[in-house]
This record gives sequence, C-alpha cells and structure tokens, in this order.
Amino acid sequence: MASHEPDRRPDYHLVDSSLGRLTLVTVRSRFREDGLHRNAAVNPYPHLLSPLTLGPVTIANRIVSTAHQTTLVDDGLPTDDFVAYHRARAEGGVGLICLEATAVHPAGLLTGHTIAGYDPRVVEPLSRAADAVHAAGGKLFAQMFHGGREQIESPPKHPAVAPSAVPSQRFKTEPRALSDAEIEEIIASHETVAANARAAGLDGLELCGSHGYLPTQFLSERTNQRTDRWGGSPENRLRYVRETLAALRRGAGPEIAVGIRLSAEEASPEGRHTPETAAILRLLAGEGLIDYASVVIGDSSSYVGASWIVPPPPIPRDAMRPHGEELKHDLGVPLIVATRVHEPLEAEELIASGGADAVGMNRALIADPELPRKLAEGRERERILCTGCNQGCIGRYHLGLPIRCLQNPRTGRELRLSEQPASQRGSHVLVIGAGPAGLAAAVGASECHAHVTLVDAAAAIGGQFALAGKTPAHAETVRRFSFDWQRRLERHGVELELNCRFEADDPRIRAADRVIVATGATAYLPPLTAPPDVTLIDALAAISAPEAVVGPVLVADWGGGWTGLDTAEALAEEGLRVWLAVASATAGETIHQYQRAFTLGRLERLGVEILQARELVEGPSGATLRSIWTYDDHGLPLGVRTIALALGRVPADTLSVQLTASAIEHTAVGDCRGPRSLEEALLEGTAAGRIEEVPA
Repeated sequence: MASHEPDRRPDYHLVDSSLGRLTLVTVRSRFREDGLHRNAAVNPYPHLLSPLTLGPVTIANRIVSTAHQTTLVDDGLPTDDFVAYHRARAEGGVGLICLEATAVHPAGLLTGHTIAGYDPRVVEPLSRAADAVHAAGGKLFAQMFHGGREQIESPPKHPAVAPSAVPSQRFKTEPRALSDAEIEEIIASHETVAANARAAGLDGLELCGSHGYLPTQFLSERTNQRTDRWGGSPENRLRYVRETLAALRRGAGPEIAVGIRLSAEEASPEGRHTPETAAILRLLAGEGLIDYASVVIGDSSSYVGASWIVPPPPIPRDAMRPHGEELKHDLGVPLIVATRVHEPLEAEELIASGGADAVGMNRALIADPELPRKLAEGRERERILCTGCNQGCIGRYHLGLPIRCLQNPRTGRELRLSEQPASQRGSHVLVIGAGPAGLAAAVGASECHAHVTLVDAAAAIGGQFALAGKTPAHAETVRRFSFDWQRRLERHGVELELNCRFEADDPRIRAADRVIVATGATAYLPPLTAPPDVTLIDALAAISAPEAVVGPVLVADWGGGWTGLDTAEALAEEGLRVWLAVASATAGETIHQYQRAFTLGRLERLGVEILQARELVEGPSGATLRSIWTYDDHGLPLGVRTIALALGRVPADTLSVQLTASAIEHTAVGDCRGPRSLEEALLEGTAAGRIEEVPA
C-alpha cells in the first residue's frame, strides 16, 4: 500500500518571476504521485467537485478539458473519432469540455486539421458532439480561433495576415498587414461562427486570445505597429478584442456563455506579463463582454514561449499558482487556470487558495478520461497517471497525427480498441522483461483475467527507461510512470519476480499457455579504439554513475536523441566539463520541440559546449570527430579524458531467437523486435497482452 507521507524526492521550480529566464532550483516535491497523503474519511475535493456558474451556464464540477488539438478533424469537419474522444471524457464526468481551435475564417487556419467553424457543414458534426456530451451530463464550449501570422499549415498555404507585417520567429511566417476592411470582415465572421455553434447546440464560446494568436497580435506593441484606429494607444490596440467579443455575443445569444483565453505570462522577450493581463481581463469583465476568463502561459511565436504551451517536466506542476492568485483578485468573473495541472489535490488546493475557480486538466484527462468520476466515487487508486512525456498528445499533433496517450492506448482510439477485450480466464501468461512493453503486456493480459507472471533480471521495473529517471529531464516522468505501473500490477494481481534471469530451456516457458518476450534493447557499441589517455564508456553507464566518470567528457550522440542530451546534462551537473558532439543537423533533432527548448536552455546554463554535425568515427589514432557534411577530420576537443557513447541501440533478442530455434511459440514486443520509442513499446505490449491486433 502506498505511503501517505509527502514525497521527499526532488522537483524543480522557477525562481525567476518573469518566466523568461527559466532559472530552476531543486526543491522538495510538494505532492506524492498518488496524491493520497490525506484523511481518507474526509472529502478531499470539496471545491474541485462542486458546481460553478459561467454566465448562463452551470457546470457540474470544476474540472475542465480546455481547448487542445486532437487532429481528429478531416477537411475542417469533426470526425466520428472526434465525437467518440469527447464522449469518453464527458462520460468520465468532466464538468466542461472546450473544443479545440475552431477557425472563424479561412485565413485563420492553424493547420489542415483545424475545425472550419465558418463552414455551415460544421453544424451537423458539432451537433453530434454536443448531443454526446449533453447525454453524459457535461457542457460543451468551442474556442473561436484565428492564428493571424501563426501558421503550421503545410503548403500550399494561405497568405499569413496580421495587424502589421512583422515576421514570426518560430514558424518562419512573413505576414502582410490586414486592411481595415479585412479586419471588419474577420470580426463579422465571429458572429457567423457563433450562430453555427448555437445551431449545433453548444453551451459556450471562448475567444482564443492566448499564445500570440491574432487577438494578442493586436494587443501587443511588438506585432501591432499600426497608426490607425486599430493601433497606437492601448485603447486602440484593445479595439479588435472588444469588437470581436461583441460579435460573439450577438451571434451566440443570451443563453450561451462567452469567455476569453489569454496568456497570463507570454514567457517571451518583450512579452506581456501578469499585471497587464489582469488589467485587460478586469476591463473586459467590467464591460460585460465576458462571462469567464481562461488563462495559461506561453507564446506560440518564440521557441521558449511556445514550450510553455504544454510544458514538460521539470517545469513545476504548480507554475500558474501565483499568476492565478493575482489575476483572480477583483476580476468579477470566474477564472479557469490551466498549464500543467496534473494532480487533483493540486487542483483542489489551487481553487481553495483563491488561485482559480476551475482548473484545466487536459493531460490528466487525456491519460484518464474517467478521472472526475473516479474522484467522485473514491476510486483514486485506479487513476491512470499522466507522466508529462508530451509524446502521444502534443508530440503527435506537431507531426500531424491523431491524438494518443502512451499511458492509455484507448485515447483517440475509442472506436478502434475495445474497452472490454475477450476473456482469457484460466490461462497462464508468462511475460519476460519488465520494461515498458512487458509491463503493458502483463497488465493487458491481466485485464482479460489471465493469471500473469512477469519476470525481469533487474531489481526494479522499467528497463532502460527507469535509468532515464536519474536525469533532470525525465526524473518526474519516470517516477510517475514507475509508480503508476507498479500500482497497476498490484491492482490486477500480476505476479512479479525480479532479479530473475530466464534462459530458453527454463521449464516454466513450456508450462505457460502464452509467452510474451519483452527483453528490450542494449547499446550499440561499434568497433572503436580509445585514443591515448582516453576511456570509452557506454552513455547509459555514465548516466547510471556520473560520479565515477573522469572529466573532461565528450558525449558522442549519433542521432540527436534523448540519450546524448541526458548524458551531457547528468555529467555537467556533476561539475564536469562536457562537450556534446551531435551527428545530426541540430542537438535534440529527434525529440519534441518543447522538451528540446528547455533542455538546450539547461545545457547552455551548465556550460555544455555543443559541437554540431560531428560524428564519432575510427581515425588513424583511434576515435575522432569528423564533419557529417564534408567528412573532414576535426579531432577531439583538447583535454578529453572520457568519451561517452550514445550511438544507438540494438535489439536484446537473444531469448526470442533461441525460442524460435526451439520452435517454442511466443510473441516478441517492444525494442527486442526493433528499438523504437516508448509509444510503440506500450502499444505493442498492450495489444499482445489482450491478444488484439496493434491498432493504428
């Protein structure tokens, strides 16, 4: 049973109030991963589970699924998968769902998978979504969106437009200035889209003014350099937002709530800060233009600002707390606060302390759509925890792929992966390897009522992923992952045997009804000769015991992935001088952009020197660096004593090969089939455990 004592492991918190510098210090974590350090006899969520009124609409509780892209939209229209995704969260008991960015004008499409709110065809699929949410007792809002100069769209693109012709750094867009007539046209389009939403039966509309999109482009002196009635004075720069909200009011009618989402802090150079945001919101509320406000952190136009849109660990989970408290003071309308609120107790405390009236818990609900119902029914131990990995949600969105969740393979696959798989009662399933694929296989089979034995040669679950928990970028993710899967094993009665090495001739293999092999991968160590006075070591060994590494150190990273970055950070935190040589166009090339931005920032502050486009090869005197562009030899940095090799992985498939040779039927899953990511490991493991095809 989980301890109720506070977690004593470290977390990382900001100490710079501007958020732009991202200065981090290690502090004690305020919450355990289970959130159970409390008196079980007392309702722990009196605020979170209470009703809230947003203008003409009352929601049953204060857990909100705020607007987030799902890529479950085709040709501008929500799909059946889109409806099923939101139905699952409504049936899970969430108080309010705000649908993703709904474009008010063709020029405002963020991607090719943005809902075309201006298209009259949208009414029918939105009606089906509204009916599904209402049938479960929830309320459904939609976010009114125009990206302005911000576009992710693939070619051929619409011309980017903005208040002024100011290029955008991150998306490399070069807008033209909107004419007065075009501005009036876009404002009028909000009324049309609001009427479509009303016809579809939606309960509320939210103007997306956050993250540097078009409304904020008008508000900011950086992006609004106009001298007409839309620019110049603060009053003129606010005109677009005022008139847009008024248009939404006209189109929505009196029974539909109207709100606005703004970034409290933009976390970009010259970006807007909380006091300015608070003043804007109080003015809009005082004029009766909004029934509620929703606030976040971030700015889509800059690399670091964008990373705050869905911030990964080690950014603290309660980063919005001080901003919420300042914004809520004398606001006059309810305040919804979002940005990395994963834990219900954190959400409860945020509301109780006066930092919010409701809380956006997107990633927690992506991982577990039944979270609100489980809280209300006292089934917290059954929660599926979000680990903050960003891989299946925002990571897939930026690849143009439908939303998924590594922790919950049914997310986004509600119509493709059965909720109740076929029973395997009476069968014995042996799973060899307790890394991510093996854990998923064991739990998947046990959910089908099989008797499952899970074995691993290591002393703990998690495989190589557990080792990543020793690094700052992954400490929280691995901690939550391990806690969650250990709890699942216990809840489903999986028999776990650690420190247990299996050979192909072990009689228990033949005695099992089914055998699943999930033995993972090992480091690829090419034939390289150590130069004089230099030691070659595996990067994973360096992460495991950084204190034993002799510096200065060169970390040789073959592909711009996590291993090289993690190794460099772990060694630099030991006080060693570190060079990171990346045989790719840029460091962190293969990881999600939000993680990359924060990680590279930490490496820069630690003094890690990055050698771009340099691969480690065998030279006349041993290992040396050469350019991936010219193949010229660049040698090693002067003084290097250790080279840590992060040169890829190879399958640890010996057992699977031996079983195949012995004609012993088994299923191989995860990296032992071919090293890939955590997503494939968990998905293949789940499908193998449930005896289902791996869904798309």
